[in-house]
Amino acid sequence: MTPWTPRGKEWLAPLIGLLALLGCLWLGQRGPQQALLSYLFAFVFFTGLSVGSLALALVHPLTGGAWGFFIRPQVLAAARTLPLMALLALPVLLGMHALYGWTHADALAHDELLRKQSWFLNPTFFVIRTVSYFVLWLLCLWLFTRGVRDNRRLARIAAPGLIVFALTTLMSTTDWVSSLLPHWHSSTFGMLVAVGWMLAAMALATLTTLRKMEAEDARHAQLLQDLGNLLLMFVLGWSYLVFMQYLTIWIADLPAENVWYIPRTLTSWRVLAWFLIALHFLVPFFVLLSRKAKRSRALLGAIAGMLLLTNLADALWLVVPGFRPNGFALRWTDLLAPLGIGGLWLCVYLGQLRMERLPLPEPSREELAHG
Repeated sequence: MTPWTPRGKEWLAPLIGLLALLGCLWLGQRGPQQALLSYLFAFVFFTGLSVGSLALALVHPLTGGAWGFFIRPQVLAAARTLPLMALLALPVLLGMHALYGWTHADALAHDELLRKQSWFLNPTFFVIRTVSYFVLWLLCLWLFTRGVRDNRRLARIAAPGLIVFALTTLMSTTDWVSSLLPHWHSSTFGMLVAVGWMLAAMALATLTTLRKMEAEDARHAQLLQDLGNLLLMFVLGWSYLVFMQYLTIWIADLPAENVWYIPRTLTSWRVLAWFLIALHFLVPFFVLLSRKAKRSRALLGAIAGMLLLTNLADALWLVVPGFRPNGFALRWTDLLAPLGIGGLWLCVYLGQLRMERLPLPEPSREELAHG
């Protein structure tokens, strides 16, 4: 495998990314907390693309089906951006005192509940856990890559790998997002974010797979339908978990739980909530119910692209509103941070995708029948 270097217009992605991050750093000198919030939601989104892609790769050896062979090069290329995301975790770790109230000694002195949680929520353990998540994800990726030519070996790797994915996703989202409001807890939150990550990864894999297909190839009609069905499954899973979390908290009506939804539903941030309901659930749900729509490259690509963008908006909704309680408000860093991380992520992704050099395999009759 030859080393990859950007070529042609691909130089624009890392250049724009670096300039955007420099702009974010410059603006962050005036308001470090808001700049770090922007960086955090972008970091959570692109880490989700990488980790969700790894989870998709792990799912296929256990389920079978032709779809997994077609998207494997794409999801492995996305998963191989994990070293980049491990490096980009440094600003979150270095800026934790501006983001997380539990890192302040005066907050601990006046809050008994925070003192009880200090064995878990403390800067040293936070750094150790964050490093551990990336080590475990990279270990799963390495083991999967070693056994990629042997499906029986992959199945033995995939089962424990998905358990690691579930546990690390639960804990990492608790650390990075939930602990922004340390008094708030939800048993559904980690699973909700995990499904959202897999949905975003599936949308990206679908877009990349569609670009590799010939324009009107009837042989791929079943594959398109499988990809559409998978997108629909993740849309339904994400929507169900979002609704159940809201319903449970609404029924309990406890102040410690309501604190999450008050700025998100009782201020102009609810516009973003309705936006997510419409474009992250209703539109893709009704479109993907149609078999004809799922077999249309144009419609399936449009839905996948829309889901990818709305998942970025969902990351914004998860992280930012609690620190802007007066209502919907965007900063320039909200644009620069995802543009910066996204430029670097795209650069590495395109390079890994080219280095993969795996053609689309022809599925067997048994795989097509399995779906």
